[in-house]
Amino acid sequence: KKTINSIYGTRVAVLAGDFLFAQSSWFLANLDNLEVIKLISQVIADFANGEISQASSLFDTDVTLEQYSDKSFYKTASLIAASCRSAAVFSGVSSDMKEAMYAYGKHLGLAFQIVDDILDFTQSAEQLGKPQGQDLASGNLTAPIIYALRNPLVKEELLDILSSEFVEEGSLERALHLVQLGGGLDAARALAQQEGETALAALACLSESPAKRSLQQMVEYVLHRIY
Repeated sequence: KKTINSIYGTRVAVLAGDFLFAQSSWFLANLDNLEVIKLISQVIADFANGEISQASSLFDTDVTLEQYSDKSFYKTASLIAASCRSAAVFSGVSSDMKEAMYAYGKHLGLAFQIVDDILDFTQSAEQLGKPQGQDLASGNLTAPIIYALRNPLVKEELLDILSSEFVEEGSLERALHLVQLGGGLDAARALAQQEGETALAALACLSESPAKRSLQQMVEYVLHRIY
């Protein structure tokens, strides 16, 4: 589908974004709940933090798994975590249950981001709706490549390719192959599974119900995408 930017240009696209942001702020203010307003306001700050973090670490082969996890939280998991906690706030539950729902949303969001990053390596352009390996080509080093760089069998060649920023023809395809060869995809899948299991464990505070089952199925759906 064509984007607003491609149809109307950058100026109109930015103004449309400003309008939507203003509308969301208006609806947020009308919730009349200070705790939720603070939660969602923090999400907006987290979004910016995540984008700045990503932009400042392109092609940085020293990026750690912890830094990747922090960036993934800011960009994706923060919103899901805050939304889950907000629902708990409006339900009037205990502080412990609010924390549990926040943890569920956080780890669901992290699992989602890890899976999304895996798919950048494994799915076709038709499935992704964008070229395969586009995130890697832009220098965004995610869990699969961070893990692959730990493998001495592929580390040096991967570092050479990344340092050249894919200037040589076929280097991106070679890097995608090396990540798989170096076990990066399997390790990232295991990490996503771990985050999903942590999210499910956070639901232990809820009694059995169709609503709880729906939350469990959300985790199952996210993890199913990588197989």
